[in-house]
Amino acid sequence: MLKNIKKYSLYVLGFIFLGLGIAGYILPGLPGTIFLILAASCFVRSNKKMYDWITGHKIFGKVVKDYLDTGEMPLKAKVLSIASIWIFTTISLVWSPYGIIFVIAVAIIAVMGTLFIVTRPTKDQIK
Repeated sequence: MLKNIKKYSLYVLGFIFLGLGIAGYILPGLPGTIFLILAASCFVRSNKKMYDWITGHKIFGKVVKDYLDTGEMPLKAKVLSIASIWIFTTISLVWSPYGIIFVIAVAIIAVMGTLFIVTRPTKDQIK
């Protein structure tokens, strides 16, 4: 019973992340690939057909599959991701109507995101 609940929860989360991932490929400022990676991670444990669809997709499948298999990111994706993090962080901090706690929290999250991306292997370095 508990196994079924976990499987269906991952299935639902997979579709939520899939929707956000596809939206991220269309909407500026919303990352797409990370949500597709999360969706694939959910589907690998709940729906093999959807996992295969995401990792085999002609537009984003190779990037998702490469990341899941090796943890590598293309240099272009790293640069674009870090630039996006800091552009939107700066916008959030400059026009923030909130106090210092918000500013500190956003800055910490931006630094953590940047460090995570920088510590991933670059696709060209592995081969």
